[in-house]
Amino acid sequence: MALHDTQYQHWQGRHVGIWSRRAVIAGQGLKSCLQVKWMRYIITLCWGGALVQVVALFFLGQLLVADSIVVEWLSNLNPQLQAIGRALTSWLEGHPEISVRTSFNLLFYFFSNSLMTFTMIAIALSIPHLITRDLSSNAIIIYSSKALSRSDYLLGKFATVLGLMVLTWLGPVCVAWFMGNLLSPNWHFFWHSRLALAHGVVFLGGSMVVLGVLALGVSAVSSSSKTTTSIWVGLWLVGNALIPIAKETKPWLRNLSLSYDLEQIGLSVFQLKNDFQAAEQNIPLFGDMIRAIRERSRSALETPDLTGALVGLGLMMAICLVIVARKVKPE
Repeated sequence: MALHDTQYQHWQGRHVGIWSRRAVIAGQGLKSCLQVKWMRYIITLCWGGALVQVVALFFLGQLLVADSIVVEWLSNLNPQLQAIGRALTSWLEGHPEISVRTSFNLLFYFFSNSLMTFTMIAIALSIPHLITRDLSSNAIIIYSSKALSRSDYLLGKFATVLGLMVLTWLGPVCVAWFMGNLLSPNWHFFWHSRLALAHGVVFLGGSMVVLGVLALGVSAVSSSSKTTTSIWVGLWLVGNALIPIAKETKPWLRNLSLSYDLEQIGLSVFQLKNDFQAAEQNIPLFGDMIRAIRERSRSALETPDLTGALVGLGLMMAICLVIVARKVKPE
């Protein structure tokens, strides 16, 4: 009699697909990132910013309510501010299809840009939890022995970065848009502000893909957590320092700045020139300030350097992909 039953037995367990294995890698990576205390602080700040954005949108909507607290508060201001408030209120009431779209587009552009800083910090904190520590512990060899391909591993890590950016960037923007419209006095705010949400999703979605690839490339440079984190911070801050230098020397140097390139993509997507023109034409007393803003940054608003930004980001992504291809493989 045989010691073991050698007859065929049908598998009774639960079958899972390949995406489940990738989800395990992504989930464990995100869980590891959230265990960092400062990461939780950054996420809290991002959602606190979303709350501030919702409050700003609520006050904007209350301008349409004649007996609201906001309208009563405006009546106690100095005459010039009262005139601006009345002009803004009449604009919102008379042409909501233009005023709501313009106001939301401007607010969400600046809100998205303000959250970018916190997202860059969050990625810096997550760099060691992506590929760096796996290189130091030779964990990639173990992953390869578990029927996981290199693409499965990289997709899981990429999903980790995307999940983190959803918590710090895309999530607060989408929730702020929804809650701001939910608290508005009229349901048509949802329809009139749809372009602001679409612009935010397109801008943030593209930026998240770029930052995810760059984060993987930087985390694969070395097995030292301090080294990879320093490289990410250097890539961010040194790039910002190139912007004023480029004005005095070679203009193309600014395209080596990650923040500058993302800003140009944001300007191209949101198309703020049209919004500033609409606000300038419909709020006369506000026009002088708007014109001053446009004079200081006319070229950036009217002709953003989209081609240079795409070339700069494409070059950075290509370098990072080469690094990942060479470093992330079984020895």
